[in-house]
This record gives sequence, C-alpha cells and structure tokens, in this order.
Amino acid sequence: MSNVGSCLCGAIEVTCDSVPSEIIACHCTSCQAATGGVATYSIVMTETDCRITKGSPKKFEEKADSGNNLERFFCGDCGSPIYSATPAFPGHMILKAGLFQKLGGLNIVTNIYTGSAPEWAPMKEGVPDSPGMPGS
Repeated sequence: MSNVGSCLCGAIEVTCDSVPSEIIACHCTSCQAATGGVATYSIVMTETDCRITKGSPKKFEEKADSGNNLERFFCGDCGSPIYSATPAFPGHMILKAGLFQKLGGLNIVTNIYTGSAPEWAPMKEGVPDSPGMPGS
C-alpha cells in the first residue's frame, strides 16, 4: 500500500511504499529557522521506499548544527519543506511529517537537540530526548 504526501499547493508529491509510523522531532536552531516553529517533525525513510512522484523541489544547502552538510528540499511555489538529506544518513530521506496528513498512528519516538529548544516548546511527556544528536 503506497502513501502519498504533498506540499501545501500540491505541486510536489512524495510517494512511500511502506507506512511510516515514527516521527523524530528536531529542535536544532536550523530546523527552527527552516520551519518557523520550535521544531521540525520528520519521518526517516529509505530512498528505495520513497520518491518524488510529482514536481521538482528546490534545494538549499547548509551546515547543520551537527557539523554535517544538510540539503533541504522545498516547494519553490508554496515554500513547504519536503525533505532533508545528509551524508550522516546515506540512502535516506528525512521527510516532513506534515506532508502525510491522511496518515494516522504516527508517534514521536524521540526529541533531538532539545538543548536548543525554547523553554516554552511543547514536548510530550515520556518521549526520550537528547540535548544534541544522540550518541554524540
């Protein structure tokens, strides 16, 4: 069963062959600036499981808080973030969870870079967190 997600205007669509269930919330300063919020909520999927099936996202490259290079892909029409890619997770797409509005049962499994989160940022109790990247 494939799942299709799209940006706000519908110009970009992503199709995944499997059902995502886990969300990672990243509170790094880069994700805050990219989303205009306290975090980005992402689903990590393999490039073999997901692909862009409509449109061509634009790319912005930066150095992430981790020190790794990060590519952020977004819709050039409406500005919606689509996914990120980094050599730290080769072969994976870090898809923005908001693309998949029709999926239920998604759960935040970890909060990362909580050391950068504003004190008023909401975080679900009982979800593991790390002030930076876990294991670093």
